[in-house]
Amino acid sequence: MTPPSNQVFGPLVSVSDTEAHVRLFSDVFGMQVAGRHTVERRETLDAISPRHTLERIELTVLTTPGTRTGVVLVDFGVADAPTVRDWSTRVHLDALKVIDFYAPDFGAAVAHARARGYEVIESEASYELAEGTFREAHLWGPDNVVTAFLGGPAEFFADFAQVTDALVSEVQSISAPLSDASDSVAFYRDVLGWNVVYEYALDDPSFAAMLGVEHLTLRSRNVGPNTREPYFGLIDYGLPGGADDSLTGRSVPPHRGLLGAVVLTHDIAAIHAAAGLEAVPVVLQLPSLESDRAAWLTTPHTVPHLVLEVEAPVDHPREEEGTTSC
Repeated sequence: MTPPSNQVFGPLVSVSDTEAHVRLFSDVFGMQVAGRHTVERRETLDAISPRHTLERIELTVLTTPGTRTGVVLVDFGVADAPTVRDWSTRVHLDALKVIDFYAPDFGAAVAHARARGYEVIESEASYELAEGTFREAHLWGPDNVVTAFLGGPAEFFADFAQVTDALVSEVQSISAPLSDASDSVAFYRDVLGWNVVYEYALDDPSFAAMLGVEHLTLRSRNVGPNTREPYFGLIDYGLPGGADDSLTGRSVPPHRGLLGAVVLTHDIAAIHAAAGLEAVPVVLQLPSLESDRAAWLTTPHTVPHLVLEVEAPVDHPREEEGTTSC
C-alpha cells in the first residue's frame, strides 16, 4: 500500500521533566528514545514562540518500534509555565485531551501501569458500539498529560492499530473536544488531504463517570489519512457550555502538557501553499526522523502542529540514541 503523503506521527508534549515522560512512554507504552536534539537558533525559537522569549528548546523523539509513530517531547525551559489542562478543565473544549493506545489485554495493560507506580483512574468506562463492547481507562501523567488504554474486539482493532501483539499498540489516536468541529474538518481536508475515516456516538453513564461529569452525549468524527495510522478524534461532548469552557489560545509554548501534534509530510511546499499564513517555516533538523525541513502549523482550534518533511517512510526508526544541535 502506498503510504499517504501526510501522516500523524504522534503528540507533541511540552514537559517540565523530560525523563519523567521518557519513563512513562517507555515503561508503560513500549516506546524507545530515537534521538535528542537541542535548538538554539533565534529565528527558530521566535517562530515557535513569538509571545515568549525562549533561550533554547530540548527535543526528545520517542518511537514505537516497527512503526512510523511515537511522541516528541519538548522542554521549553520554563518549568513553572501553566499546563494546557488540569482536572478542573478536563472536559473543556478547543485543545487536545487524550492520547489513545489499544490494549489487546486491557486488564494486563492497566495492571502493568499501576505496578510501575502510575495512577490509572479507578472509574473505568465500559460501553457498547455497533462493533461490540469497549473498555477505556485514563492515566494522568506528568504535566497533566492524559493517556488512555482502549480495549475491545480484536477484529475491530485489526483495522485500527498496527501493533496488536504487544501489551499496548502505537499511538492509536489523539482526541480533541471542540466547540465546533466543522472548520477543523475542512482545514484537515484542504491543507493535509485528510477526511473523516470513522464516526461513532455514545451515551454511557460509565464514560461520563470516568470523565467526572453526570451525563454526556458524545459524538466523534475521526479525521486522518486512514484508520491504520494515528488520527484525530474531533469530539462533541454534548455538554452545555460557553466561552468560559473553551481553552482557545491555551495551546501555546511554553505551556506544558499535551500541546499539539507532529505530522510527517513528503511535500512541505504543498502544505505551505494550502495553509498560507497558518504555516510558518521553521529551521529545524531532526536526524532521528530523517527530517531537515519543518513548519509550525496552527489549526482553527488553535492547536499547533509541527510538520516535518521526510523523503521516505520511516518504517524502521533508528534504535541508537543520537544527539544533535541546531
